[in-house]
Amino acid sequence: MTKGQPTSEPLHKPPTGQLALLPGLAILLVLPLLAGGSDYVLQVFTHALLLATLALAWNILAVSGSISLGHAAFFGVGAYTSGLLSLELGVSSWATIPMAGLSAVAVAVLMWLFCHRLRGAYFALATLAFVEIPRVLTDNWDGLTRGSRGLVGLPGLPGFPLGAHHFDLGASPTGSYYFVLGYGLLLLALVTLIFRSNLGLALQAIREEETAADALGIQVQRYRLLALLLSALFSGITGGCYAHLVRYIEPGMVYGLHFSAIPLIFAICGGRFTIIGPALAALVLYPLDQFLFHPLLPAGHEFLYGVVIILTILFLPSGLWGQLRKGHLVSIKTGSIE
Repeated sequence: MTKGQPTSEPLHKPPTGQLALLPGLAILLVLPLLAGGSDYVLQVFTHALLLATLALAWNILAVSGSISLGHAAFFGVGAYTSGLLSLELGVSSWATIPMAGLSAVAVAVLMWLFCHRLRGAYFALATLAFVEIPRVLTDNWDGLTRGSRGLVGLPGLPGFPLGAHHFDLGASPTGSYYFVLGYGLLLLALVTLIFRSNLGLALQAIREEETAADALGIQVQRYRLLALLLSALFSGITGGCYAHLVRYIEPGMVYGLHFSAIPLIFAICGGRFTIIGPALAALVLYPLDQFLFHPLLPAGHEFLYGVVIILTILFLPSGLWGQLRKGHLVSIKTGSIE
């Protein structure tokens, strides 16, 4: 190696690995045709795409080195905000879904006030406990949230006019699928921009060595707060989409541990600190669980996630996407992301 030669490839090298994703994207685009009119197949992949967006949102915070087990708070508040505004006030879901993200940001500010001094496992446990605050409020504030009865008969996903026609995306599984797919691709593009921006580089530096990052002039607390707010924003939007997709929500459903743990599982299996890894894991593991393991073991089908995590930690420590991209990525040890 000559003097001054970089020890790793630059981040802006030709995206050889990304080209391998094009066939997968093509399959997603034509999936309604491949499904042969099966509503169940479309519903499973729609839910998988929604979980993929939640994993993408969760990973914005995780890239700074903070592990959250409390994203169900953002998801649930977003779901209830969008559901209540549309059901009680008749506001269009085009408006309520973004407002769901803003309400989740407000919750993230409160979480930050209580948890910003914590690190590592202490931060993760504090965020897990924080989920109880909005859950208990939602469960007991009957006059506003209808309590444990939940919200029934929510309007579907929004539609849009095109010339003389009106396309109601929530009226069919195909329309709902394409709505969530469009949101997923948009979020993937935004997360890519964030990770490859100065903000992304600062978050990586904080993750690798917070003290050194602070000594270099990186405002650690400001960047960690910004990562939390962005992560909460998109998690709340995903919760709003979920409410209009399933059209019924209740506290135990949207504030459950499932929506806090599942993005962590997908990030570990797909590759933490990578852009596409968590979303890829969601699109592989959730359909595999629903199509194969759920029919075989209806009561314990989610054991798949536990087995996959153990195998990933033992044999694929960089995750599925990290392993596939090993020949093309800048080493994760340098603190860079792909």
